Amino acid sequence: MTSYEFLLFELSGEYGHFRKYNTTSSPLTYSIPTRLAVVGILGAVLGIEREIGPGVYPSGSTPLHEIFTREKTQLAIQVVNPIQKVNVGFNLLDTGKSATSFFNIQHRTQIEFELLKHPKYRIFFTHADASIYEDLAVRLRKMRHYFTPYLGLSQFTASLEWLGKEKLTARQLSSSATIETHSAINMSQLAPGEEVVFHSNTYYTMDNLPMAMRMDRTVTEYGEVLIERNGQPITLHTKCYWESSFGKIRLL
Repeated sequence: MTSYEFLLFELSGEYGHFRKYNTTSSPLTYSIPTRLAVVGILGAVLGIEREIGPGVYPSGSTPLHEIFTREKTQLAIQVVNPIQKVNVGFNLLDTGKSATSFFNIQHRTQIEFELLKHPKYRIFFTHADASIYEDLAVRLRKMRHYFTPYLGLSQFTASLEWLGKEKLTARQLSSSATIETHSAINMSQLAPGEEVVFHSNTYYTMDNLPMAMRMDRTVTEYGEVLIERNGQPITLHTKCYWESSFGKIRLL
């Protein structure tokens, strides 16, 4: 059996919006933060600078997605509050109309955004670099966030509640068994013979989420991620899972 120490914290807010890549004029949101969004929130906590131009980063800094590569980072996401979505109209500046400067823009356009209402998630995180792992642990525990974290849009400030550290154990069974999984499941990573057992009176949703990207923001991996909208466990026929005090989980 393999065991690793994970950081556990809860991510919540009044509203959130994690924009789907295939929507334009009326932005829709994913039901959970993408893996890349969680990485961005952790980067804000650590104070890792974002790019200052397309593919351009501050001198001497390492791009966020090189620090949190899939090889170095493991994480899982658990739905805590039931997923609720509402539509809200945003008044945006209409930059398509001619104006001599930003301050001379007179026209507005209203765009309807789909928002998450009272979202709350439990995050399980570990990193191969002990210094990054410990720095995050200290900052999360003491609420010493370098930058203000937010839930997708800068209007939606995020609350990060420290739960502690926990050693999670990878369970490898000799034969497939039916278990109750308490986290989002990356269906694209299921091995042959692994399958979800769907039940009535449960509400499932699946989105195609970006999982990894290069420095130029080109997405290199997507995953079909399944959740139960009310945070209920998902029945999975599998040989492997991770054991935690919050139930059995799968890594994204």
